[in-house]
Amino acid sequence: MAEEVTKDPIPNDVVMEGKMAEEEVTKDPIPEDVVMDGKMAEEEVTKDPIPEDVVMSILLKLPIKSILRFRCVSKSCNSLITSPYFIKKHFAKAKQLILRAGKPVASVSLHLDNDSLDRCLQLDFCQPNAFKVNGSCNGVVCLSGIHPKLDASGSVILWNPSIRKTLHLPPPRSYARIATTLLGIGYDPRTDDYKVARIVRLGSSAERPFVFQSYSLNSGSWNENVDFFSRSLENEEALRDITLYRHDNQAIVNGAIHWLLYRKGKINIERYINSPLPLPGHNKVFALSFNLSNESFGEIMLPECFDDRRKAVTDRSFSVFKDSLSVNVINCGLYSGRCLCEIWVMNQYDVRESWAIKYQIEMLHIARPVVHRSNGEILIAGYSWSRLVSFDPQTPRIRDTGLELSIDGYADYFVESLALLDKSN
Repeated sequence: MAEEVTKDPIPNDVVMEGKMAEEEVTKDPIPEDVVMDGKMAEEEVTKDPIPEDVVMSILLKLPIKSILRFRCVSKSCNSLITSPYFIKKHFAKAKQLILRAGKPVASVSLHLDNDSLDRCLQLDFCQPNAFKVNGSCNGVVCLSGIHPKLDASGSVILWNPSIRKTLHLPPPRSYARIATTLLGIGYDPRTDDYKVARIVRLGSSAERPFVFQSYSLNSGSWNENVDFFSRSLENEEALRDITLYRHDNQAIVNGAIHWLLYRKGKINIERYINSPLPLPGHNKVFALSFNLSNESFGEIMLPECFDDRRKAVTDRSFSVFKDSLSVNVINCGLYSGRCLCEIWVMNQYDVRESWAIKYQIEMLHIARPVVHRSNGEILIAGYSWSRLVSFDPQTPRIRDTGLELSIDGYADYFVESLALLDKSN
């Protein structure tokens, strides 16, 4: 009998058209002001939210990979993580690593700054052998095309390998496809802005032998009217004898990017670029600087020994020694088979008389110092053609790190940062 199947039937006032009323299922229904389109309002999920300074303190202790995941937790978390303030705070706590990349770039490796240079990250580049590293700053790497056939547009790319983000800079309005260029990247703390400097070599016969340009990440545009000024190069005629040097490595010191350029004079230096023969005349080299704050180019005077025309030099390059500008001068005997590397340090910025020899390194092969390490050792690239070795001035001895890096490869201190995270592609 149907009436006996259920001894405690559902009251008629609860049953509506054979279904249980939805509003009666929950005796303590969710207030209507909390329910919005069937979802609980985000601000009501947590009645006692964690203070933002506590959230920031927790996030700053996490690795970058975990920080990026927290962007998906809520809009407020994403807003905090991508804020310039958080990015600066994270950078201030970042640990220094060592970046290593060949030329052209096939992959990029990050290493701990310990005795064994343990590798903590390796990234294969999306377009191997198409780009080269021009420099890096605050975790941002500046790349440019190395082969016109692979990259006819002359692309300049800013890349943060830590967050896997790239920004393709717009080409400048003028001379965008000129292959003979020199690039550098730096950071201006006064304006919280990353800037790229570009020097274009047009040729000695051109009306203007050089064009100087700079790009501001904040403005998203190129300044193509940058004037060149110098104490010793007061007219453009002097610029006609300048060529770009074989190692276009940059050195950032005192708020400026520095490169080595070469005065050709009466000799054709182009034939020496890929030659093991010494480069005649110290006085043919000078240092070009780009001030990141006022976006001006100038000249830094090199040591007086560079004035000695009797000396022949095999190679020169810039590096940074404890926040000071240093230049590496390598002399290789044609018959002895041995090389001597002198490392000069400018103890007082832009004072020529303050240059002094810091180290002299005897080497069996031509190689290039690239990193002055925090433990006092010096990383040298291109030893035995392709080895990355570490020189200890105290011993003195040269130790093979077990890593490869050619003499024209790139290595420098690097920090994992969130830079570019707040920039749109």
